[in-house]
Amino acid sequence: MSGRGKVFVVDDQPEVIELLSDLLRRKGRQVKGFADGDEALVAIDESDEGVDLVVLDLDLGAGRRDGLEILTDLRKRFPDLPCVILTGKAKVDDAVKAMRLGATDFIEKDTRLNQRLDLQMEKLDRLTRVLTDNRRLRHHNMVLEQLAGMDVQMVGQQSGLSEVMEKVRYVAGIPRPVLILGERGTGKELVAHSIHAHSGRKGPFVTINCAALPQELAEAELFGYEKGAFTDAGKSRTGKFELAHEGTLFLDEVGNMPLELQQKILRVIEYQNFSRLGSESQISVDVKIVAATNADLDAAMREGAFRRDLYDRLTFETIEIPPLRQRKQDIEDLCNHFIERFRQEVPGIKCRSISSEALSALFRLEFPGNVRELKNMIERAAYRCNTQEIQLSDLGLDPMAVSQGSAYSPGKFRQQVREFERGLLQRSLEKHKNMTNAAKSLGLSYDQMRRLVKKHDL
Repeated sequence: MSGRGKVFVVDDQPEVIELLSDLLRRKGRQVKGFADGDEALVAIDESDEGVDLVVLDLDLGAGRRDGLEILTDLRKRFPDLPCVILTGKAKVDDAVKAMRLGATDFIEKDTRLNQRLDLQMEKLDRLTRVLTDNRRLRHHNMVLEQLAGMDVQMVGQQSGLSEVMEKVRYVAGIPRPVLILGERGTGKELVAHSIHAHSGRKGPFVTINCAALPQELAEAELFGYEKGAFTDAGKSRTGKFELAHEGTLFLDEVGNMPLELQQKILRVIEYQNFSRLGSESQISVDVKIVAATNADLDAAMREGAFRRDLYDRLTFETIEIPPLRQRKQDIEDLCNHFIERFRQEVPGIKCRSISSEALSALFRLEFPGNVRELKNMIERAAYRCNTQEIQLSDLGLDPMAVSQGSAYSPGKFRQQVREFERGLLQRSLEKHKNMTNAAKSLGLSYDQMRRLVKKHDL
């Protein structure tokens, strides 16, 4: 708990609350006292930052529910919250009942109360660390399950995405920032998730959209604040950097971050520590920074809207995602992928594929919204479709947009691409005599070259 643990003490005797509060505060704990157990349960519900321990008296006086009843409710509503039972007269039966109900310990109010409570605090520190690690591991497992097969979901790896995923795997485990560049809808957040999944970091993946934050709230969102730091700060709040400890913080649309905030972000990236608003205490974190933008950062730096030193710090590695218009050969695979996913999400969807006429129309489009635009278009078409195959009419396309596009036949295109690719490989192999040099001349890795040679049976 690092000296900042919050403890609720529930006892009908004010002098006992005062005694325990003094003991706990000397140990650096934040303490709040209650005479009534039900009031304490409500306060736990309303606590923004949670409670680390409840010290609960067994006998809470006439007219109030006793400690065992409160403990029963506590376990139902907050199963992971440690609770120590206090009693003036220890009875074996009461101790057994309390432990069966899930009490962490059972302490008698005697001359050794101070030492027993110290021991309990040490046990609690160890327990808190274990619970925190377990929560992080559960979250990490959830992320891994959600991202299982991520490489497969990044459809179209032969058209530029293979290089993207290769960079993801290389840089994921290195504790340095990554900048992802790409137009809107190209899948920048998907790549950021993939970096986190491959990183092995046990903390969470936390996202903040820099473009959606008003300047006056941005610092509070990122660094958090203490109660009373400003007019509306009625309670303390944890910021995104603190939430992302031992995990990844994704700064989406970082190109829209205010200049004043850029300086503060730069310092946190450099030193991995900061202060909440309204506090002078330094908080240290271990956070991997992944930033993304569709803005022209070179132009922004020339205009003085983006700091050169922040850009230099963020670009330990830069990953650029190609727009869909540069990888149109992936459209058919993407369509089939989105149809299958939509069928899994929505029962009763009839269509299983897309017709050649509909596919040909899609190849005529420029897709300014990239993969996201295609995904939305295919899901709407699948929803409208009453046959096994998405037809041109299901797409709801503007006839002018289709007619103005360049003519395209998917079958002919794929055939021409294969023939061009095969000729390019063959000429390079004939010139350089071996695969290693041929691969270098084409800007391919040896493994990429080997797969292509096998694909074309050269």
